[in-house]
Amino acid sequence: MKQLFLNQGKILLKDTPEPQIGAGEVLVKVLYSFISTGTEAATITSSGPLLSRFLKDVPKYGKKISDSVKENGIFGTVSLIKGKQNQILELGYSCSGQVVSIGKEVSKVKIGDFVACAGVGIANHSEFVSVPENLVVLIRDKKFLRQTSLTAIGSIAMQGFRRANLSLGETVCVFGLGLIGQITVQLAKASGCKVIGVDLQKERLELAERLGCDKVLNPTDSDIANDTLYFTEHYGVDATIITAAANTGQIIDKAMEITRRKGKVVLVGDVKLDFSREHFYTKEIDFLISCSYGPGRYDNFYERKNVDYPYSYVRWTENRNMQLFVDLIEKEKVLIDPIISHEFEFEQAQNAYKNLKTSLGVVLRYQNKVQTKNEKIIEFKPLKDNLGKLRIVLIGAGGFSKVKLLPILKTIKNAEISAIADVNMTNAFNVASQYGVGVVANNHIDLLQKDKCDMALIATPHALHASQAIDFLSKGKAVFLEKPAVVNFEEFNKLKSFLNLNNNAIFTVDFNRSFAPLIQSIKSVVSKRTSPLVVTYRMNAGYLPKEHWIQSNSHGGRIIGEACHIFELFCFLTGAKPTSVSVGALHPKEDGLFSTDNFSAHISFNDGSLCSLLYTSIGSNDLSKERLEAYFDGKSIIMDDYKELIGYGLPRSFNEKYSFQDKGHDTLLKSFIEVAINGGVLPISLKRIFMATELSLIIDKLASNGGGNEEIKD
Repeated sequence: MKQLFLNQGKILLKDTPEPQIGAGEVLVKVLYSFISTGTEAATITSSGPLLSRFLKDVPKYGKKISDSVKENGIFGTVSLIKGKQNQILELGYSCSGQVVSIGKEVSKVKIGDFVACAGVGIANHSEFVSVPENLVVLIRDKKFLRQTSLTAIGSIAMQGFRRANLSLGETVCVFGLGLIGQITVQLAKASGCKVIGVDLQKERLELAERLGCDKVLNPTDSDIANDTLYFTEHYGVDATIITAAANTGQIIDKAMEITRRKGKVVLVGDVKLDFSREHFYTKEIDFLISCSYGPGRYDNFYERKNVDYPYSYVRWTENRNMQLFVDLIEKEKVLIDPIISHEFEFEQAQNAYKNLKTSLGVVLRYQNKVQTKNEKIIEFKPLKDNLGKLRIVLIGAGGFSKVKLLPILKTIKNAEISAIADVNMTNAFNVASQYGVGVVANNHIDLLQKDKCDMALIATPHALHASQAIDFLSKGKAVFLEKPAVVNFEEFNKLKSFLNLNNNAIFTVDFNRSFAPLIQSIKSVVSKRTSPLVVTYRMNAGYLPKEHWIQSNSHGGRIIGEACHIFELFCFLTGAKPTSVSVGALHPKEDGLFSTDNFSAHISFNDGSLCSLLYTSIGSNDLSKERLEAYFDGKSIIMDDYKELIGYGLPRSFNEKYSFQDKGHDTLLKSFIEVAINGGVLPISLKRIFMATELSLIIDKLASNGGGNEEIKD
């Protein structure tokens, strides 16, 4: 299939794989998509070369670079900058079409239904789109497919009007009669309001009059304040809705001036928040911001997981706004045809973008014939013949892959990245372009079927790890799996059984802490001890809200997803087997805190050693994130944040200090690739992987229950 992208101000029409659908998602064959002339024109303007953007705002971007160096190191930051320089962006967020496939748990639509779709990065200008059910609404009359392709944009106007909370007979001024402004005028008239429209362009003022606007004003030849006062019998308008864009706050000042005492000013457009206090204060005006399509916008649970808000408590959600807007179009209460200034075939989309600033509404029309599915692997660069090199496919090209894994792979001479798979094809293309990778896909099965690899490096969301690892292992491929190995006991038993039966599998989990230089120094000393080892470890993990993907049950949470690192480290340092665990967990009153984010775990080992982890999300970010203290044989060791190592009762030569962290990512990945190429002993034994993984599952279970104890069976 084909999809539109933006690259440094240029419009690209690229071949991409057809999107995959998951549970709660709908695959739609797009018939029309609508170009948001204001938003997309601004996106194109802001997508120029990275250097020019940096020079325009050195303080902003300079701080971002400085912060990134602290978090990701120099090489990780360089990788991010290079990725930004040539990245492509998806275009479009409003379309209409026909449902061709549905995922599990979809109940509101069926195959063959005509629908309108919304969502940035979802309802793209593309021949097929995969859309969560809460961002899809039914179109009952297919003759309105063209008009309903701007449903997302219409919902933005509708939410702005709702925020004004206007009643029958009240007066509203709409500042800016572009695409959203023209729709707002019609919504206000349909609600029984008197409407004043303000704009600089004569054509837009005339169109607003045809669509029912009671009075139109041009600031260049009208005294807006005076004319508005006379129109409202010197009271002022009940509300002003700003749908224009401006890089100053003068529009807001003017809106405050013409709005009555205790009235409302609602900001929908992109206007700089810089206005005087005078009218705002003396008139006691309510200044409101309108959030895009309505309640549910930017809520991952609502938009991505289809968790609806109760009708009784949230009458007008994002989806319900969309459905009402479609209904108004079908009943011809809102007219769209007068707003559409241009229509182009999708294949000529580049032409549509050439005159966006002078266009009002632009529609892209797609072929109506049924199309066959294309191959899901696109070779947009010739694959080089690299005989003798290990072919590695990267499954999941997210932030961790970009700042850690890919920069390391780039330095390994006897290995190559042969393909990249990511559900976000824009991201896959961007990363592939940066690293010169010739094959991209949106799922790992295609790469397996095409036999594009000797090894898989899996860095997808945690819920996918176990199944994807087994898929590649079953084909005889080496697997380097970003932690965790599993997210529940069922997956643990399945993976463990497979690996026990295939104990020659070339497999590891990215438990990198054990390979950090400072940890290796500690191991060299504690391995010679005579007493049991006592280790305390503090992880000042930082707060993550409940909406963060890792907090969901499906991805296992932070004990399984992050604390597992430290349990593997304990097994490595003691060289022993855990026998029992005791967990104490925070009992928070606040809804936003989790017992699994704030706990202490005490693990006993069969050599008498005792290791404790204090994990918390409520500490200060100014404190270092990780700290280890070890006690044995009358000696003590402190390791602070993988930068500093101090020994007490040990030679001074033991002490080390570095400017940047080294948590062992480089050493572990290179060691594993060496084994995958030449054979040898795996860098982490399967036994240690099993012990650390089982510990994380047990401790997560205990912490989720508020704490407790458990013996660990053989």
